[in-house]
Amino acid sequence: MNEDIRIYKTKIAIERALIELLQQHDFKDITIKKICDQSLIGRSTFYSHYLDKYDLLEKIVKQYASDFKVEVEHRFVAMEDGKVANAIELVTDKMIKNKLEISTLLAVHEVTADLRKEFEQILFRTCLDYLKQQISSISIALEYLAELYAANSMMSIHWVLKNGKDANIILLLDQMQEYIFNQLKSDLYQG
Repeated sequence: MNEDIRIYKTKIAIERALIELLQQHDFKDITIKKICDQSLIGRSTFYSHYLDKYDLLEKIVKQYASDFKVEVEHRFVAMEDGKVANAIELVTDKMIKNKLEISTLLAVHEVTADLRKEFEQILFRTCLDYLKQQISSISIALEYLAELYAANSMMSIHWVLKNGKDANIILLLDQMQEYIFNQLKSDLYQG
């Protein structure tokens, strides 16, 4: 962290304030004054760090999306090592650790800051890139499989955030993913 600790703490307070307000209000109803009151700062302090509430939301979403992308990429690397269940468990643990923030942000859908769309796009792109590297010719559209993977993963994320971690669900996800990807590598679906 190259930032001054006071600046870092101020930004954390502002981000927490927005998350807390989003649990009680729609984004459109949240004002800079409400954010400042909740984070115990003045308007000038807010504006020294963010352009407006949209900029604040966008930066928060981008940070969570960036962290998620790293986790998902590790998951696909783990597939090559045969450690998918471990990787799924690590992603699940991270989701649970930030459950309140992620659950809150997944419900906000602004044009420039939509965590749900960011997550779906990361899952889709990472899976599609992986499939393109692993499978040369197939009779099923790789885009379809990547969309299927992303939808299944998003459903799993929502379930974990609502119900918590379940070792059986992690095992099922691992087995489903392994089965599908192994079937694709077999001669059955080769184009």
